[in-house]
Amino acid sequence: MKIAVINQPLANRGDEAAHKAFIRAMSKAFPEYQIYVIFLCEEQELIDSIRVEVENVSYINIPRVRGFLRFEQIGFLSDNFEFSYLHPSLRKFHNLLKGYDRVVCAPGGMCMGGFANWNHIWQLDVARRLKKPVLYWGRSIGPFSEECFKKKLFKKCSSRLLKYFSYISLRDKVSVDIASQFGVSADEVVDSAFLEIPASKIPESILKDIDGAEYVVFVPNSLTWHPRYKKISQKKIDEFYLRIIKLLETKFADKKIAMLPQTYKSVINDYEYFLKLKELSGNKNIIVIDENQSSDIQQEIIKKSFLVIGARYHSVVFAINNEIPFVSLSYEHKMKGLLEVLDMTDRMVEIQDVFDRETSDFKKTLDKVVLLVSGKLEKTSASQAREVVWNGFERFAEKINKIKD
Repeated sequence: MKIAVINQPLANRGDEAAHKAFIRAMSKAFPEYQIYVIFLCEEQELIDSIRVEVENVSYINIPRVRGFLRFEQIGFLSDNFEFSYLHPSLRKFHNLLKGYDRVVCAPGGMCMGGFANWNHIWQLDVARRLKKPVLYWGRSIGPFSEECFKKKLFKKCSSRLLKYFSYISLRDKVSVDIASQFGVSADEVVDSAFLEIPASKIPESILKDIDGAEYVVFVPNSLTWHPRYKKISQKKIDEFYLRIIKLLETKFADKKIAMLPQTYKSVINDYEYFLKLKELSGNKNIIVIDENQSSDIQQEIIKKSFLVIGARYHSVVFAINNEIPFVSLSYEHKMKGLLEVLDMTDRMVEIQDVFDRETSDFKKTLDKVVLLVSGKLEKTSASQAREVVWNGFERFAEKINKIKD
């Protein structure tokens, strides 16, 4: 059997961790099957950075030809999907997908929803039109909007796909609830990174910066790249994080603060943003880890910390996976949904609405952060997360074998 894995996100250490764990699990579950991870016009360097070297897994990258995103959208908007096949890259993807027995949508973020990623649903719709069994694994979906024609159409196309899929698992409770509004049943799982506990070695250069000190990991998020926060002042968001840095200075005066960039080689540049916050804070105890450290190394750094404060989804996933106390600065429903599944919402501080009000209203939110940080820092068990994700994976694997061609 030949399995195609499509829609794998890149340039994000969290998505890298999910990919590696998921592909390794698939490779072991289906040793007799050939698994092909297919990319449409992506940078080869980014693909190589997440590559899993196992015998039955291969990576295919269809060469980039400009304009493919426009052809995809026109295909949907004109109700003439075949028009998109006039583009050479899209035609090659379509022809390539004909040769596979199963199509799996790789784990990742909220492409079907708030980000309205047309390339994401285009690839899936090709599989649907080819009548391929499609398994949608470990994603978040929503929120959907109907504020304009394009968003209404995106929601309609997403609904059609959700109802077509042979199997759906979603990595947070909120997404499962959204699927149910479409009359679709989905397995409730958690992030694919929980499928394994990687072991790695922290580079000597980083150990030298840490210099044997205890440290807290702090992962801010510039947020203005996100549709929800595009109209919010970056200065206002920066001020919120600077106050948290000040809190950490006060509470842990003799400790260092390590910042872990989640994005790399991306227009969303966590590394440069963290350097900016370090300069604005004037805190010499901040260590900004370079963006080139793999997800395995990042998890090792978190494993040796005593606390994680994360405004990035996977910083919280990494903390739970390595059983480190954490505070989740939840900017999106996927973070809340994860913690609801694991009954850990007591470690969450909701920040989705805090920037909509006056800066003085930060106090209530920051007070909750203070309360959590000042409390007893208990380790968080990862056993439930692993049980949930592995139970889901077993159902996923069973479905792959039971689908009738």
